Amino acid sequence: MFRGIKKILIGGEKEREILDLIREHIEKLSEAAETLKIAIESDDPSLNYEICELERMGDVIRREIALRLYEGAFLPAVRAEFYRFAELVDESIDLIEDTSVYFSMMSSIKPEIRDLCVRIAEINCKMVDYLYRAFDSLEKEADLSDKTIKIRAKEQEIDGLKREIHSKMLHIDISSFWEGYILSNFLDNLVNISDKIEDAADVIQILNVSLR
Repeated sequence: MFRGIKKILIGGEKEREILDLIREHIEKLSEAAETLKIAIESDDPSLNYEICELERMGDVIRREIALRLYEGAFLPAVRAEFYRFAELVDESIDLIEDTSVYFSMMSSIKPEIRDLCVRIAEINCKMVDYLYRAFDSLEKEADLSDKTIKIRAKEQEIDGLKREIHSKMLHIDISSFWEGYILSNFLDNLVNISDKIEDAADVIQILNVSLR
């Protein structure tokens, strides 16, 4: 007896196309997260251009997913969840782009928090990897609980790093309002990426239950 998503996909060309688009969408998220990590590690704000281009490509994919869903792919009961997942992936890429823009406006990351920022960027990359594996497990009807648990654990790790950054920020010399404003927005966006990825993982769990 067919179970889960495979049951819906029997003879479903539209559904298969959407699944492929979602994979491509997550891959763009992965590329953007990795590029941001490299930018912070190498102190190279010029990589912002590549991230902006990945955001544009991700937005095109999201609109294509919406169009295919509107044309009737998947059952109505799960259609909204697939679109919600695509929105969250796209919002994650948007946050990466915003982080990159603020990074490009900074002369450099304060040395007191630089290593912590690199660590957060690395964890974001790992979370995207787990997200891709969780989505893959959804289609293959494999157990995805270990991937979603790892995503939550990594998000909690970032929360700890965020508290450490806030503690160090009390002792950092900020020369102007705008320097503080840009640094604050950079940090907020950097740590919020993980929240969006965790939200996307929650949707995968909902789909996993809905498609049984």
